[in-house]
Amino acid sequence: MPLPNAFAETLRETLEEWPVNQKEVSQATGIPVARLSEMKSGKRRCTPEYDLRLSRYFSMEPGFWMRLQLHYEMQRAGLEFGKLIESEVKPAA
Repeated sequence: MPLPNAFAETLRETLEEWPVNQKEVSQATGIPVARLSEMKSGKRRCTPEYDLRLSRYFSMEPGFWMRLQLHYEMQRAGLEFGKLIESEVKPAA
């Protein structure tokens, strides 16, 4: 079962519930429509610049979108590398 991408899911839900269409959000944020589509489908990650643009447009705290992206990436890394890292890296204390 694929891991849910909180960033992509939240962006998709936000865009679906917002009273304007994706093209208008694109024009207002300066994020190309194709990139918004890729981000909401999970094919493109959030960047600090896109976080600032989306946060300003949706009146959210800067870093909101990046935290969602980071949470998803940490979960993926844990699933992919967690056991290997546990076996290779011994705690210092």
